[in-house]
Formats: sequence, C-alpha cells, structure tokens
Amino acid sequence: MSVRITQGSRILIGLLPALLVLGASALAYYKIAYLGYNLDAVIQSESYYLETVMEFDGHGSPVEISMALPGDHPNQAVSDEAFNSDEMKFNVATSGGNRRGIWTSPSLDGRQRISYIATVVTRAERFAIDSAASTRQTVPDTIAGYLLSDTAVQCDSPEVAHLADSLNLSPDSSFLYNARRMFQHVTHDLKYVQYSGQTDALTAYRLGEASCGGKSRLLAALARHLGIPARLVGGKILTSGESRATHIWVEMYLNGYWIDFCPTNNYFGEIPSHYLVLYYGELPFISHTKDINFKFYFNLKKRLQSTQTGLTNLKEHPLDALNIWSTFKRVSISLELLKIIIMLPVGVLVVVVCRNLIGIETFGTFMPTLIAIGFRDTGLINGVLLFALVIAFGSVIRSLFARLHLLHTPRLAIILSFVVMFILGLTATGVQLGFLDLARVALFPMVILTLTVERFSLIIEETSLRNAIRVSVLTMLVSTASYALMESRLMQAVVISFPETILLVVALYIYIGRYSGFRVTEYVRFKHLLAR
Repeated sequence: MSVRITQGSRILIGLLPALLVLGASALAYYKIAYLGYNLDAVIQSESYYLETVMEFDGHGSPVEISMALPGDHPNQAVSDEAFNSDEMKFNVATSGGNRRGIWTSPSLDGRQRISYIATVVTRAERFAIDSAASTRQTVPDTIAGYLLSDTAVQCDSPEVAHLADSLNLSPDSSFLYNARRMFQHVTHDLKYVQYSGQTDALTAYRLGEASCGGKSRLLAALARHLGIPARLVGGKILTSGESRATHIWVEMYLNGYWIDFCPTNNYFGEIPSHYLVLYYGELPFISHTKDINFKFYFNLKKRLQSTQTGLTNLKEHPLDALNIWSTFKRVSISLELLKIIIMLPVGVLVVVVCRNLIGIETFGTFMPTLIAIGFRDTGLINGVLLFALVIAFGSVIRSLFARLHLLHTPRLAIILSFVVMFILGLTATGVQLGFLDLARVALFPMVILTLTVERFSLIIEETSLRNAIRVSVLTMLVSTASYALMESRLMQAVVISFPETILLVVALYIYIGRYSGFRVTEYVRFKHLLAR
C-alpha cells in the first residue's frame, strides 16, 4: 500500500506543476490572443510625490513668501496639489506662463512651517530639428522680449559678439549648425563649477567657468545675438530624497516651438523625463521677507502611475486585476495595497530559493519579505539603517528585562511597547529636524521588528553576538533581493496584468520543496569531503 502511495505521490508531484504551468499559460494566451491584453496598462509611468517645506521665524511683523509652482506642460502634468498654511493667507498668481504661490500674513510670531505638496508626472521629449531650418525666422511680438539684452544675458556685448565670431556663428547659417556650435562650446569648453549666487553671461565667459545658471545665460546670450529667441527655464532635477538644489537650462524658439537645451548635463534638443519645469525667465524660485531665518528644502519620492488610457482599456476586460481592485476599493483598499498583496508570493520566492537552495540562514521563514515591504516607504538604504538601529535598541531593552525572568508573551509585549515608543521618538525627531526619511521608520511593521529583536537576542544567548550579527546581515541581504524583485516595474506589470503568474510561482515551490540535495553553502562547507 505504501509503495502505491509513494508512486501516486510521485506522479502527482510530476503532474501538478505541469498542470499549473499549462493552466497559467492557457489563461495568459487567451487574454492576449482574444481579449487583446498587453502590459501597456500596467507598465507604469514614473510619478513623484513633491513636497516643498518652508520654515521661518515670525517676529510679530508682516511676512510674505512667494514660490514658483510647477504647471501643466506638454511634457509634465501636476495633480493633487495641497497648500498647507494654517496661519497665512494663500493665493496663486499667474503671469507669463508662470504660476506662483504667495503666502501672506500681517503678523506672525514664533517658528512657522508651511508646505506645498503635489504629484508630478513627467516624460522625456526629444525634438527633431530640421537641418534646413533657417536661423532667420519671423518672431511673434509676444516673445520678442526674449531677443533683448539685459543685465544677466548681455547679448549685445562686444565680448559676446567676439565669442560668436570665434565660433563661426552666423545668422546666415542654419539653426541646427549654430545651435550645435554654441552648445558644444558652452557644454564642453566652459568648465562647470558650483556657485551659490547668480552668474551672468559675461562673468561666465570671462572666468571660463560657471554653474548651470551661468552656462545657460551664456548660451542664451549667444542665441539672442544671432536673433534666436532664448529664455531660461528654472526647474528641479527629480531624484528621491531631500535636497535644496534647483536647476537652470535654456529653451530656444524655432518656428513656433520652444526647444530645450541643457549645457550642464549635455541634453541637446531634448528634455529628459527627470526634469521638472518650475518657471520661465529670470525669476527667483523663492522670494521672502528679509530677516526671518528662512529655510526650505524639497522632499521627493518616486512613485509609479498607470497610464489613464491603459486603465480605461483594462476596465473593458472582465478577467483583469483592475476589477479585483474595484472590489477592494469598496472597502477602501488602495491599488498600492493590492500590489503589495499580489506581489507577496513573488517576494517569498526569493526567500525560498535563498533558504532551500542556497542555504542562507535568516530570521524567521518569511520575515525577510515582510521587512522588504517596510523598505517600500523608507527606501532601501534608509530602511536598512533604521532597521539596524531599532534592532539594536530593542536588543538592549530585552537584555535589561531578561533579569526579571518574565514569561515569553509578557516579555514580547514589553519589547513591543518600548519599540513603539522608540519609533515614535525617531519619527518626532525626524519631523523636527526635517529628516522625513527618518520619520518614515514608523511605517515599519512593529510586530515584525519585535519578533526580530527577540530572535536576535535568543541567537546571542544560544550562540554568540557574532553569529547574531551574521544572521542579521544575511537577513538584510535576502530582504534586499526580495525588495528588488517586488519593486521591479516589469515584474509588477506582468503579475498585475496576469495574476495567473502566481500559479507558475507555486509550481516552482513544488519543485524546490522536493529538492533534497546539497545546498550551495553545503557544497562550500564540505568541498574537502566531496573532493575525495
């Protein structure tokens, strides 16, 4: 009887994964061939959560703060704007294609904090410049001002004229030829250095070096000297994290279109997807009342956003995960949470491979994947550092209360309570100091942290501190790999469009679960025995 069961189990183990793969493949084929499924709807575009935080001191006198606000352009869209200013009046002023947020108050006392929050979606745009397009063109009256000389862009200066002659620039040459010659010079021959103040075109030319502003003003001066309207573009290079830096580049006008040029980062006739336009012209990003100890910083976080066209198409398909999301929305569960749920089996696959095939020891069975979920909001590097900090604190608390010889469950409850207070303290400290990444430690699953602290401490007691640190490092490595797989845009697109992919993962689990050979680490440990 036992032989028959064993043979039946082997047949089932051989057939079940094959049936799962066949079923998933058949369903995916049907959706692609007959329902027109593709990944366009869920291969998401990048969006950014943009927060500009401003802090200052009120002294009982009037305060006014003006800041450039991003607007909708062909290559960017702004949504979900919020203006946090409890004690100040706020309004938006629009002029010359620019938007400015203006906060005012007749009297303020003490330390104040206001902010601007928005979601921005940007896309790259490359311009095809006709090689036969003439530099001489009809310039509309509305933009004729971008041909004039001013104190920062001295296009009528003899020195600018001399530079244009040395570069063989001429109004009789094509626009493309002139643009390439002056762009090549400003980009490569003018050394880049960081200056905190404003550098005008002539100063940049005389020094032979400049920051992004100086390079852009010299390029604009050469363009205006040739009769090409040119304007400065003030913006922000989108990178996750906190920063104060803004960026300046140039747009040149050609036959009804403004074409982007960035001599600092060598973008010729294009605007990359991580450039956000804030304002046009020679304007300050922020202006404010003097002597208020004013400080500001950006806080940026990258997000993914499905295209609206793709989402509309998905709604027409009865088998798509978006209908599952519609069901989830009825109980106020977001699409982001649905992504976490549906990507969990994929993230756990990393843990299974690392533990069963490679032989890596970790805290708990699926704990690395749960830790990886916490990294989604803190970021990977900050998440690892904050996790290590909390574990160290929790271990100290556990060692202090170990002397009381408490039962297991009350001891865990005490550790959890202190971990919660420690996390709240880190969050409050992060908010006060403006370190918002530090504040996000509160998003870590606290129960997971508590269990990890307990496991870390037990390993110290049973073996050694060195071994506990080794397991911690291995856990972080597996968590990092799990995080990378779950955050893969391609993997998210595949699993959300074709949830039957999970059946393929289950098939892999079955095969891995039947493996009884040496793990990779065991081959390393016992290589001297295997060599005999």
